[in-house]
Amino acid sequence: MRKIYEYLSIEEKKEVVRRLKQDLIKLEQEISKNKSSFSSFICEVLYSTRDKWKLEIEELEREIRNKM
Repeated sequence: MRKIYEYLSIEEKKEVVRRLKQDLIKLEQEISKNKSSFSSFICEVLYSTRDKWKLEIEELEREIRNKM
């Protein structure tokens, strides 16, 4: 996904961060609500996705700060 973000403007990156944060909240709620109904493999996939999104948010926020 990093390559895609190279072509976005600062405003577009801000929008991506906003949406990723919203989706991250939804994902974390889903994990906490239904953790017991997921297999361990699915939990690991969800946790991995969560971690990747967090990292992506951090990277995008850093890029936004550095460009301003």
